[in-house]
Amino acid sequence: MARERRSLFFLIIDAIAFWLRHQAVFWLLALPIAGLAAAVAYILDRSQQPSFHNYRWGWQFLYALIYAMFLDRWLKESLLDDAAPCEEVDDLRRALVPVRLLLLAIVLFGFGAALSRLQLLGVAATFARWGAPIWLTVIGGTVLAWLPHVMLWATCLALLAFAMPSWSVAAPLSLARAWRLSQPARSRIFGLVTGTALLALLVYALTEWGLEVLPQKAWVTAAMEGGQRLADCLLLAIAGHVLAALYRVHADWDPPEPEERPFRRMRLRPPSASR
Repeated sequence: MARERRSLFFLIIDAIAFWLRHQAVFWLLALPIAGLAAAVAYILDRSQQPSFHNYRWGWQFLYALIYAMFLDRWLKESLLDDAAPCEEVDDLRRALVPVRLLLLAIVLFGFGAALSRLQLLGVAATFARWGAPIWLTVIGGTVLAWLPHVMLWATCLALLAFAMPSWSVAAPLSLARAWRLSQPARSRIFGLVTGTALLALLVYALTEWGLEVLPQKAWVTAAMEGGQRLADCLLLAIAGHVLAALYRVHADWDPPEPEERPFRRMRLRPPSASR
């Protein structure tokens, strides 16, 4: 089928179009995340207690769980976009975030914290010694320092990504079955996950550069932190929709249909397949 052969580029274009059509849902989900991040950054920047800054890792852990909840809601929106209204669809929309997705977020957070030891120290200092401009020193140094960490983390996530939409619609696939079903789309899934992770790393590097060149004010720190979280949500929305589209095609999943609909779950084959 043509849908199965669509390149990652066109899937991303579809995801952006879906995001544009669902602005209300996106901002309803993303603005509280950005607002929380901005408020926390403002409080931490204004705090005069050094011990209070030791709990930054706790906020990062909270954001990992919040991102999992955001991704679950967006996966549901994508998978149920063309679903006919019925009780089963409403139940799926109202369902809480699956425990499997929260556990995966916790495991990946712990794995990322462990991999942070792979950070290449002194990269930014090397750029500075070479006389590089400030933007290259901060952005290039940050990206190169965290690149091994991000690539290994994203590779591990890509191995599990295809199962995530099934968790959101209460039709969980085993990891072995998800791996088999994802075989035709495996390269696109790896490209999607690693590309999203690299873009998120670039957003983080740009945030660090902004904090270096902008005035050292608490509101600037809050604004940059909130903007980073909004960008993360946008990347998650695009990646989530692409993942949902691949899942629907390769796992042969369709949303629930009303019981009274005639020829329920009947599908029409394309003309070439019926010959």
